[in-house]
Amino acid sequence: MSTEKNEKDTREQELWDRISTSEGTERAEVLDELSHIAYKRDNYIECLHLVDTSIDIYFKQGGLDLYLKELIHLYHGKAHCYENLKRHKEAAEMHEELAKMKDLDDDLEGQAEELRAAGRAWYRIDEWRKSLDNHIAAKAITYPDISTITMGIDLLNVGMALAKLKSYQDAIDSYLNARSLCKEAKNPEFVGWCDNYLALSYIALKNGPEARFHAQHYFNYTKVAEDLGMEAYSRYRLGAAHLLCEEYADAEKHLVRSLELLTLDEDKDWEDIVAVNKELAIALTALDRAEEAEARLERIKTIEETIAA
Repeated sequence: MSTEKNEKDTREQELWDRISTSEGTERAEVLDELSHIAYKRDNYIECLHLVDTSIDIYFKQGGLDLYLKELIHLYHGKAHCYENLKRHKEAAEMHEELAKMKDLDDDLEGQAEELRAAGRAWYRIDEWRKSLDNHIAAKAITYPDISTITMGIDLLNVGMALAKLKSYQDAIDSYLNARSLCKEAKNPEFVGWCDNYLALSYIALKNGPEARFHAQHYFNYTKVAEDLGMEAYSRYRLGAAHLLCEEYADAEKHLVRSLELLTLDEDKDWEDIVAVNKELAIALTALDRAEEAEARLERIKTIEETIAA
């Protein structure tokens, strides 16, 4: 093990020694190799510095006209560093730049992948419109090897961004198309995800029967998959749907079990735990158990105030 480390240290020192004797693109290549060493050490700040210096050299030597593939490689490095540093805004911007470069390189699949990555990064920081724009742009790109499941996931991503912008009916249209494609691709997991998001949008529109239909399908998937984490959320959706349909006993049953599963998690989702308790209180009140409902709301009051602060 120590021999291997010594060899790596020797190689790194050799590269640093070459920095002082090299220039132009040769120096850029050395900096790129050093950036790989920094990245493998999880030293993302140093990696970014080395990559930026290499990029500057390539642009001075002719830029995208002469060194497109080298610059694509380096911009990928920057994007990965930003992702590891959780600097999602910069990561999104890098992926957008990479999409333009992949377009210049006539790499349609690569361009679409970068737009999807940009959309995901913007989504992480609540930039819903920018996320939507990138996912729509990715969906619009067609290439020979695109798979049915990829097209389905593109539509699912579009729907998720639309829902965040409260365009629920447009989101539903996108989800339904996504569901059909995921079903055609014989992918039960993503059909389940489509049902999950369809249920949420129908709940937002107060459409109980449609919400119940898709929540039931999502619940069925989580039971067959024996995924307790997902079951917690599928029961939450199903309970909320039954509540909209004024089926209060069924709502209580699913919401109680949802809470049991949500509270098993060590890293608790307090926002949803509070929300489920509130839904459950509505069901209990409708079942003439107002005192029990009030006691439940009183118990979550401090938690609700804490997470809202």
